[in-house]
Amino acid sequence: MKNKFIKIFCIAIVSAMTVASCDKGFEEMNTNPNALTDPAINSMFTLAEIYVDGQDFSNTRGNNIYAAQIVQHFSALTGAGSKYAYSSEYSGALFGESYGKGLNQIFQLMSVLPDTPESSNMRQACRIMKVFLFQKLTDTYGDIPYFEAGQGYNGNVFAPKYDTQEAIYNDLLKELDEAGDALDAGKPFAGNADLYYQSDVARWKKLANSLMLRVAMRLSKVNEPKAKEYVEKAFAKGVFTSNDDSLVLEHEAGPPGVKTNPITSAWVRNDLNGGDSNIKFSKTYIDLLQSTNDPRLRIYAKIESTGDNSPASQQGLANDAKEFPGGDKKLFSDPNTSTVLRYDAPTLILSYAEVQFILAEAAVKNWNVGGTAQQYYDNGVKAAMDILTIFGDKVPAVSATEYNTYITTYPFKSAGTESEKIEQIITQKWILLLFNGFEAFSEYRRTGFPVLVPVNDPLGQTNGTIPRRLIYDQSELLTNPDNYKEAIQRQGLDLMTTRIWWDK
Repeated sequence: MKNKFIKIFCIAIVSAMTVASCDKGFEEMNTNPNALTDPAINSMFTLAEIYVDGQDFSNTRGNNIYAAQIVQHFSALTGAGSKYAYSSEYSGALFGESYGKGLNQIFQLMSVLPDTPESSNMRQACRIMKVFLFQKLTDTYGDIPYFEAGQGYNGNVFAPKYDTQEAIYNDLLKELDEAGDALDAGKPFAGNADLYYQSDVARWKKLANSLMLRVAMRLSKVNEPKAKEYVEKAFAKGVFTSNDDSLVLEHEAGPPGVKTNPITSAWVRNDLNGGDSNIKFSKTYIDLLQSTNDPRLRIYAKIESTGDNSPASQQGLANDAKEFPGGDKKLFSDPNTSTVLRYDAPTLILSYAEVQFILAEAAVKNWNVGGTAQQYYDNGVKAAMDILTIFGDKVPAVSATEYNTYITTYPFKSAGTESEKIEQIITQKWILLLFNGFEAFSEYRRTGFPVLVPVNDPLGQTNGTIPRRLIYDQSELLTNPDNYKEAIQRQGLDLMTTRIWWDK
């Protein structure tokens, strides 16, 4: 991989954080920053990139406990996601942290960037990073504050209105289209302060176009002509062409803070103690990989108490379980602490494999994306296996022979129905999106795949149906009540069962 982590000196992070709020909520994001005579632009940019993937608060609560359990990557006996129960703290975590940290950081940075050609590339990169955060937010909750978000810096808007998801999606596509075109290799960028691509403009352009694929495909059921238009446009402009283009953010092992992995650091530090974690791999996930002899299983999973990562030994916990069968949680599979759950495990934010699966789905729909669905599917599966080398060599990588055996034994269903083909594509995407529960949750709602058996638990809030969204941060009832009420009147009650605009 070419994405090598640029070591972040503490002084750079501290200087950036002096102008970035660490609290959540609009009151922080919409407060004018203190007068800055010499803002640390590059350090602010570095911190914005780190915040794009969230921190421990939203990833532990919104991702690990909610989204990843809803889609049955993981399971817990009393997990809010496994049982579709409601926790205001967990459900609102992404909302509060995204506005209070990630978007706050980006809006502050854009407020101090001079409007000059020399700052143009950094400004376009900020627009692209905003799309990552806003798409995750609107996909999780539905209508959200968008156009007025951040206007406390120059517009004195401290209670931003909620915008419709349709309007938000239209603007997300516009932002990516314009920002990608405006990136210019002949202008300065951020040097090594850019952790993503070390200021390689060509790769940033591919990132903008590849993210456009993800955004556009989300509209496939609610506005297929627009989805097709922008998928084809993104492909024509140029998307990821190998794993070297994948957006991988490297991390450090410690001390705990912004430099550590926002998922694994909290999990290992607080919960995982010789296999004593309450969150385990879901039986759904383990059973699928075992039944297909998937070579990735040894890299993903391990019985932490014994160190056994052999695929045959892995055991997942059913999402409807009331107790650990046999009474010993240490007999169940944990994420592998030698690979994907290392303290310094990298984060796979957007991958070449995901791009290939999106193009495979587009080809199934006969959209103009060059290759065939089988070509893109095969490429995606191979890339998804090969990318696991980013997690180190303590477990053997998937070999070419193993890939060939897998793809030969379970080939793409070229003669199948459109639904069968898409199910196969999305199931592979679901495997790939381990640790990105938010994206897997969105793709499940969009497609209905993979087929999951719902949980009907007395703690649940959905009468035994899989949730369609998370409930807003309830602080909005105090800080932004009029706009919150207007949003739920338009969208529907603030419940897990209320469908958002593109979820048809």
